[in-house]
Amino acid sequence: MSTEDKMTIDERQKYLRKMKKRYVQASRKEKGQLLDEMEAVTELHRKSLIRLMNGSLERKPRCRQRGRTLRLSPKGRLRLMRHR
Repeated sequence: MSTEDKMTIDERQKYLRKMKKRYVQASRKEKGQLLDEMEAVTELHRKSLIRLMNGSLERKPRCRQRGRTLRLSPKGRLRLMRHR
């Protein structure tokens, strides 16, 4: 896949949710074929896909919110660093 064809996280999640329905009902041989297909489409490693198929596909919220970003001019940053 080229960089233009990369899936977004949301697209990948949507695809994996659809594939999980097929994966759960598949036999061992079919699961291997499905994993090959998912590996080619999502570019995730096989072991990661197995974990996703056996676990929950729900995205977890961030544990800690990001802090404020400091928007200072270069001179302001230098002044701030000197006073610390």
